[in-house]
Amino acid sequence: MVSSSCHATQSTELRTLVDLLQQRRTRRFGCGMELPAGPLRYRSELPPIPLTADELHYLLFAGVGETGPHLADMQYVRRPGYEDGQGMAIMGFRGRTVPSACAANTTRLFLSNDDGVFYVSGVPHPNSGAGPNLVRLQSSRLDIPRQLPFMLSFNQWYANRPGTQFIVPVTEVARVYMNLLLVLLSEEYGYFIVDTDNGNAGCGLDEFRKSRGGHLHDDPGARRMMTLRDLDAAISDTALQEQGAVCQNMFLMEQAIGLGGGIQSVGSGRHLLGWEPEIYPGLGFLFAPSLVPGARSNPVGIPDVWEGPCPPFAPSMEVAVRNLVYSKFGASGIYPNPATWPWIPRQQEQEVQPHSPRTVEAAIRFCEYVYRTYGRFPAHVDAFKTVIAFQAHHVDVGFYEKFYPQDALGETHREHMAVWHGAEQK
Repeated sequence: MVSSSCHATQSTELRTLVDLLQQRRTRRFGCGMELPAGPLRYRSELPPIPLTADELHYLLFAGVGETGPHLADMQYVRRPGYEDGQGMAIMGFRGRTVPSACAANTTRLFLSNDDGVFYVSGVPHPNSGAGPNLVRLQSSRLDIPRQLPFMLSFNQWYANRPGTQFIVPVTEVARVYMNLLLVLLSEEYGYFIVDTDNGNAGCGLDEFRKSRGGHLHDDPGARRMMTLRDLDAAISDTALQEQGAVCQNMFLMEQAIGLGGGIQSVGSGRHLLGWEPEIYPGLGFLFAPSLVPGARSNPVGIPDVWEGPCPPFAPSMEVAVRNLVYSKFGASGIYPNPATWPWIPRQQEQEVQPHSPRTVEAAIRFCEYVYRTYGRFPAHVDAFKTVIAFQAHHVDVGFYEKFYPQDALGETHREHMAVWHGAEQK
């Protein structure tokens, strides 16, 4: 096998970014596949060819690779009269190859391949000498039913087939949600949240209303009021954007290496996580039943692998919020110790301003209200969510030569087997 450190210097040098974007194409037909009907009917004359460990490493690094500390260049202390002091929304100083809301890095990857199902807990640089840290969850490939709603019809003929790497990004929405609450419920932002599904209740925040001497703007004229449903949707959308960036990075790396595949919908994401294990186990997430009749169950994590901040993995919502605050400002948190900062500490430097006690208390009251009223957290979106998947496989050159013009495949695809495997594709 050719070592990973020299691949990028061989004859198929990684294309420039402009070239990669210009040639970006989804190439669904891989070795060992069959398109059974229609104008592109074709059966591959080649067997499925699994990706090598090096090929997989490059893809995973593009998606969630560890890049060292990010810069965290933010305004950390609020100036009187200004709205500029919420830098402490940052949740960590470790950077990855993709952006993340609040630097939370709460999107992780799962793999389904011929060797089983794996949780990706870390990906160092391909030239580091260390491989990805993979935790095996199952001994065989995900057995996703090839029917609606579990897999969309136009993906059924090629998705998760032998030889492919089917990669699923999953985002922990609940942790980002709690962190953003500490921003929105701060003295600086002062948002007031109402629950339109429960008689415009104040979501546990009534004692913090400005009209009652608090710091949250409950006057509609201040434009600092939100509904619980709008808040749930906004934070979920913010957190889930990371999945698109992860998949696009892997797509560009796939193009550079000369592999096929692309981005697709997961179909029923709740089933993929493990909502109805009697149909298929999915990724094995625990779905906590709601304590309130009529509210749906909530994926809250995988025991001993990736546990979210919600019950049963936290004894209460108060503990969940305080644990998050402690991870930032506690004795071993990221802010009290200048040695953890990515910038160079200076003498007489101001400390990072922590979340105020009443901000923390407001966040706790809000989370307790949601859990008490809906028996889950968040109320209207899931604690963990997946919406898109990514697939990588070896392109069947013969298919594209039969049906498409010469430029449908780039040099990297035509030369891939020779460069990465020391063999030519017939």
